[in-house]
Amino acid sequence: MSSLRVLHLAAECAPFAKVGGLGDVAGALPAALADEGVEASLVMPLYGGPDGAVAGRAGPLVRVLNGSVPFGDGFLEYAVWRSDALGFPVYLVDEPTLFGDAGVYFRSAEGLPFANGDERFVAFQLAVLDWLASGAPEVDLLHLHDNHAALVPLLQRHADASVRDLPTVFTVHSADHQGEVPADVWARLGLPDAGRFAADGEVNAMRVAVEMAGAVTTVSPAYAAELATDDAVAHGLAESFRAAGPRLVGVLNGIDPAVWNPETDEHLPHTYSTSDLAGKAATKAAVCAELNLDAARPLVAFVGRLMPEKGVEILLEGVDTLVRTTDVSVALLGTGDPEHEAGVRGLAGMLTGDGFDGRLAAVVAFDEGLAHRLYAAADVFLMPSRSEPCGLGQMYAMAYGTPPVVHAVGGLRDTVRAWDGYAGTGFCFDDFSSEALVAAVHAALAVYTDGAAWRRLQQNAMAADFSWAASARAYAALYRRVAAGEVSGGVDAR
Repeated sequence: MSSLRVLHLAAECAPFAKVGGLGDVAGALPAALADEGVEASLVMPLYGGPDGAVAGRAGPLVRVLNGSVPFGDGFLEYAVWRSDALGFPVYLVDEPTLFGDAGVYFRSAEGLPFANGDERFVAFQLAVLDWLASGAPEVDLLHLHDNHAALVPLLQRHADASVRDLPTVFTVHSADHQGEVPADVWARLGLPDAGRFAADGEVNAMRVAVEMAGAVTTVSPAYAAELATDDAVAHGLAESFRAAGPRLVGVLNGIDPAVWNPETDEHLPHTYSTSDLAGKAATKAAVCAELNLDAARPLVAFVGRLMPEKGVEILLEGVDTLVRTTDVSVALLGTGDPEHEAGVRGLAGMLTGDGFDGRLAAVVAFDEGLAHRLYAAADVFLMPSRSEPCGLGQMYAMAYGTPPVVHAVGGLRDTVRAWDGYAGTGFCFDDFSSEALVAAVHAALAVYTDGAAWRRLQQNAMAADFSWAASARAYAALYRRVAAGEVSGGVDAR
């Protein structure tokens, strides 16, 4: 099997810079592709520059290029550095004006939008294409991740001839954020009018890639179907997804068992396995002590971004009801919209005193170590997402023997099999409401009281295989089909 050289373009890559699931995917998929005969590498911005925290995590770095590309009335001066810390090449684009701050999507110190936020990832894509035109590294295909790399198929049409015909695969990790490029930023590119991709003075980057890339993938089969049939899920792009036809493929994400493994996880105070769950109980006791929760109660946990798409509105209502009407303790961990962060803090303030002590812990922060401990310590994991392209939290929870309660949408529908008394890995609800969420938790708690049934449910969950191997096989096969011209390419930009 001949080797295929694939370069991933992404805004995040764990552990260098991670905000959400995209970072996990970008950090794991390239390595998994090696077993499928794919030489994968990745390029991302160097947030904070060569002396910042990202560079520290990625180091040692080797400078491979100083470049310059026209942008507006002047030139975009950039450098490209290489890291081999992950076992595959990661290239980092250093441009101090746009990426000198350590923040990925928001300024690191204040958590506020960047003043030049509309330009940042447009410039990143320009720099990457200019760098590729220099001849190194040699690649056979570009794998573009989300709106931050979605303009590439259109920019290629006006780029150096050496990169103009590079095949592309575009992955939609979430259609919630499509990358609207204002007209004045587009004008700085010095390119012709964006044609049908422009509306209301903006260019929709995601529409560019959905319609022009050689193939389009989403991160679960169910989400692919939703994007093509439900314009609310597709946020106005359902027609474009439908028009993609056979170019649109759902490939379920995986998780890295070297990172998410209760037998080896260094974040846990006690490790454990499917055959010996004693360490899980000990971890629960330690985490409850850490968070001032009552370890004698069933522990229900949520770990995730506090955003509308994650179902925060029904989460907070549901948690309020559960604490008031059942004997559970609840732990919430996450950051997100200021409005939802305030809602979490407000709920925690309400559920104090008057018999509620030891019932709710709310940590509004990004804490990777605590996230691992909560996946392990919890008895039940909540994932009430309004929409969920794939979801990784439910996979992490299952790997740690923590049955999830999920809203049956997108990848949650594909990955969680409802408990039927013998088979199954978790609990699902269909209506997006706090009442449906609470009812599903009640169903979980009813099984929890039956020790033998609960242990079987835990073992079912831990036995589920969500490794990257199957996903890597699917992507490698798709790459070869696109590179060979066997998948009908996207439409022309006209």
